[in-house]
Amino acid sequence: MDMSESLREIQQWVSINQVGDKVIYIAGIFMILALMVVFLTKRIKVPIVVGYVFLGIMLSFDIINNLPFLTTLQKQWYNFTVENLGYISQLALGFIALTIGSELSIKMLTKLGKTITYIVILQALAAFLIVAICVYLIGQPLYMALLLGAIATATAPAATVMVLKEYNAEGIVTSMILAVVAIDDALALILFSLIKPVAMMLYNGEWVISLDQIIINPLLEISGSIIIGLLLGYLSQLIIVSVDDKSKKILTLVGTVISGLALSILFHLSPLITNMAVGFAYRNFARRNLGISAYLETLTIPLYALFFIIAGTEIRFSAMGSSIFLILAMIYFLARIVGKIGGSWLGGVLARAPEKIRKYVGLGLLPQSGVAIALAYAVQKEFVREPAIGMLIFNILLLTSALTEVVGPLVTKYALVKAGEAREVDYRKVEHYQ
Repeated sequence: MDMSESLREIQQWVSINQVGDKVIYIAGIFMILALMVVFLTKRIKVPIVVGYVFLGIMLSFDIINNLPFLTTLQKQWYNFTVENLGYISQLALGFIALTIGSELSIKMLTKLGKTITYIVILQALAAFLIVAICVYLIGQPLYMALLLGAIATATAPAATVMVLKEYNAEGIVTSMILAVVAIDDALALILFSLIKPVAMMLYNGEWVISLDQIIINPLLEISGSIIIGLLLGYLSQLIIVSVDDKSKKILTLVGTVISGLALSILFHLSPLITNMAVGFAYRNFARRNLGISAYLETLTIPLYALFFIIAGTEIRFSAMGSSIFLILAMIYFLARIVGKIGGSWLGGVLARAPEKIRKYVGLGLLPQSGVAIALAYAVQKEFVREPAIGMLIFNILLLTSALTEVVGPLVTKYALVKAGEAREVDYRKVEHYQ
């Protein structure tokens, strides 16, 4: 059977089973429940993102599969539909990355440059070393310790950015958190690219390391992402500045983000870094106010809600019952927190940063999903001979990411309040990129 025949069969199957309708059913249910979550979280005064993740956990496959009033076919369709909503997560991460990049002004980075450098490097290295050492000391193989340590360096920006926006945070701690999470994933990708070949060499018993794998490929990926993002952002902001029509601004904005995602996927680059570079170009290349913040905030509300709900559904309770899994997950979770907070504090001390940067920046770096789960998924595919090992690593990241998506926003809110940078959002106020 050739490719064209296979494609026709798939098209017929999709049409006959009305797959598009089922996506609408699921998305509609998720959005109605998300609205209820917003009312509830506002009443009990917790970050909205926590409610979204909890809702996703309650809608996870393991829980849905045990509901007696659903038929087996309905459960299968639910699982299939949610598993194929990955494009929503891609879109959400693209807009999140754009938001982060748009907060990084050259003036701010120059002012806080030494502090950012110390904190970014030391919090990543501390997370890597502490996780790797702790995992190895409880008797796990060195390759597993190295892989989990490398993945631990990644920080998910989505939950942190949502909390900062929800509480209208502004100040040096907020700026530092945004700068660190923007750079952190790039550093995590570099470190993971260096560590993974060594870990797999230990696993396979081979002793040949390719220079392309550990240095050239990661540098090409990161530099290519930055170049494409800056070019897209520069061209896009020229269009946005030159027009006053709302429709043209929104279409240019959305088209730029999606183009950044598409080009990154096409050329095997980093969608996150590409759209961070787009946002950076918006902030630093525009000669006048772009006037898109209000549009961006409105567009992303339903997108972020779906993103965090879908992230919560990925939890797999059925694969998390063994004692070794629970021990490993708890050690990874706690060791990473110690590394992120301790490394940030040490970086602030060495850079002689203000006290509230030393005390509170690390508390905004705890959420972990997105990039970390993607890295764990990539690792899972490498363990062909022993798939249970790859699945163990993947499930550890699923569980701990869900935990950090709940704990992280609460801790970030605490840090912002203690630093005096959290304010109630005035939704009547229209903010603009400066």
